[in-house]
Amino acid sequence: MNFRLSVALGILTGLLVPLLSLYLVGIARPELVAIQRFDLGEIRFLNIQLLTVAMMPNAALFFVALQFEKDHFGRGLLASSLLLLVAVFIYRFML
Repeated sequence: MNFRLSVALGILTGLLVPLLSLYLVGIARPELVAIQRFDLGEIRFLNIQLLTVAMMPNAALFFVALQFEKDHFGRGLLASSLLLLVAVFIYRFML
């Protein structure tokens, strides 16, 4: 597979997997969605925890990609995870 295509697929997968995991958490725990109407500080704390948990499958996929020697795909996953980490950092400390 082409280097750029493999990295692009890794980035796309790394951005879609957290969205899928947030969706699954929302289905499994609907009270977490309902709690979004409370105090802003509590909402921010909960959202940071949810986003952190949503990025966990990226780490698992990264190690699976390394196990199967798909280094370029893993590089894309790592890049998207860092991008999400920067977004969480901005949300936590700058907004």
